[in-house]
Amino acid sequence: MNRRHLLVARPTPSGVDVPAVDALARACGLGYALLDQGEPTIHEVLDAAAAENVAVTLIPLAVPRDRYLETWIDRAVANWRETRAIDLDIRRTDGVDTATGFTDVIRTRMREPGTPVTASPRAFRSPAWSEIPRHTGHILVCRGPRCTAYGAAELHRSLRATHPDALVTPTGCLTPCNLGPLYITYPDGQWHSAAASRPEPTA
Repeated sequence: MNRRHLLVARPTPSGVDVPAVDALARACGLGYALLDQGEPTIHEVLDAAAAENVAVTLIPLAVPRDRYLETWIDRAVANWRETRAIDLDIRRTDGVDTATGFTDVIRTRMREPGTPVTASPRAFRSPAWSEIPRHTGHILVCRGPRCTAYGAAELHRSLRATHPDALVTPTGCLTPCNLGPLYITYPDGQWHSAAASRPEPTA
C-alpha cells in the first residue's frame, strides 16, 4: 500500500499563516491538515486517503513540541476511525523539533547577523482598524478540535452563507464539546448545538 505523509498544524483562534504551511508542505512534497480553526481538516484528508486506499503518516508541525497537538491528532484519528469504520493504516511521528539536527538549525540562526527591524508603528493607528463593520448580529462558531471533527467547518460555511449580514467569527473551544459542533448567536445569546446532524459511529 502506498503511503501519504501529511504535516498537521495547530492554528490559533486568530488564524494561521496557511499559505506558509502550504508552501512548506509543497517544498517537502507533502500535503497538510489543520487540527482546528481551518481546512483541510484531519477528517477530510483521511477521507481522501481512504478513497484512494493510501496509508497515512501524520507529522505534527509545532516548534517547540506541542503535546496538545499530538494528543488531539490521536483523538481526531480515533474519532475518524469510529465514525467511518474504515481499516486504514494511520501513523503519527513525534514533533518536528525532536528531529536530529533541529538544534543545529537554531544554532545556525544564532550565528547570523539578522536584519534590522524597521517597521513603522503606523499600523497600530490605522483608521481601518477603528471601524466596526456593519452587521445585524454576531455568531461565534466553535472551531476547537472536537467541534472541527464533528463538522464545524461545514457549519461555519453554512452560517456565513445563510447569515450574510451577520459577523460569523470562529473561536477556540467553547465547551460543552460533546454537544458540538456549537455556535452562539448574539444579541440573543442563544447556544445552538448541531450534534443531531453529525455522523454517528458506524461500529
